[in-house]
Amino acid sequence: TAYSILRLLPESVADIKEGSVEWSGEKGRVDLTKLPIEEMPYYRGGDIAMIFQEPMTSLNPYLTIERQMVEVAMHHQGLTRREARVHAVEMLRAVRIPDPERRIRQYPHQFSGGMRQRVVIALALCSEPDVIIADEPTTALDVSIQAQILDLIKELTRERRVGVILITHDMGVIADTTDVVTVMYQGE
Repeated sequence: TAYSILRLLPESVADIKEGSVEWSGEKGRVDLTKLPIEEMPYYRGGDIAMIFQEPMTSLNPYLTIERQMVEVAMHHQGLTRREARVHAVEMLRAVRIPDPERRIRQYPHQFSGGMRQRVVIALALCSEPDVIIADEPTTALDVSIQAQILDLIKELTRERRVGVILITHDMGVIADTTDVVTVMYQGE
């Protein structure tokens, strides 16, 4: 369902048969399922950001964190490279990456799992989205790091007034984190 919202499914299953994804933003009210796919990049990563389940696969191992974050900020915020770098450092600071001015020049493999997840959250925040879809954002993290990541998501989204669609199988996470719960069972 999350991939359908952002139209990230492969072409073989991408044709949504029924239902809609209504979005109301700067361009007015639109049904994301009816938009030409060429218009999706405006919404994808801009108005709606995604925190993928495994941070190591959502970060490009060949590019520094700086390059990845600066490109997002330049593309979605219209910032210059210098402004985008300042913004990216601010986002790393917001997710409590120590020494962000130095760490931004590093590669994903130089971060622990919890720190990579913080980088992915900072990357999602770089575009100043209205909604973040968080797909199992604490998978493969130990319990204490999971709690830190969830507290961070709650705090940042409250401060920045960002909505979150949190996808999880962990009922403890749901009880402690969400305002509204929808259960999907056998595809319904």
